[in-house]
Amino acid sequence: MIAGNAMVAVGLCYSNLGQRFKGDQQQIQEILSLGASPKFASTVLIRDSIRASLIPTIDSAKTIRLVSFPGIMYGLIFAGIDPVMAIKYQIMVTFMLLSTARPSSIIACYLAHRKFYNTCHQLMVNMPK
Repeated sequence: MIAGNAMVAVGLCYSNLGQRFKGDQQQIQEILSLGASPKFASTVLIRDSIRASLIPTIDSAKTIRLVSFPGIMYGLIFAGIDPVMAIKYQIMVTFMLLSTARPSSIIACYLAHRKFYNTCHQLMVNMPK
C-alpha cells in the first residue's frame, strides 16, 4: 500500500514534469541563454511538479477520517480491538503514506530533470517519451 502510493506520486510527478518542460520550453531556453544552470532553470518546474504529485495523497489524508471509514480501522474494530487503538493505527498508516510520497517524488523529480538536458546543458527540443 505504501509502495503503491509512492509509485502513484512518482508517476504523477514524471507526467507533470514532462508536460511542464514541453509547455515552458521557450521560457527555459531564455533562462538558459542568460547563463543560468539547468538546475536553476528547472527549479520552478520541479517545485510545481512535486506539489502537483502530492495533491491526491494530501486530499485523501484530509478526508480519511471524515468521509470514509478506512479499511484497517474497519477491520480492527470488527476484530474486537479498542476503537481508539484502531484510529491510532489508521492515523499511523496515513502518516506513513504521506512520509513516503513526498521524499519519493522529490528524489524522482530531482533525478529526472537532468534527462531533459544534454551534456552541453542545452534543453533537448525533441524529448523522448
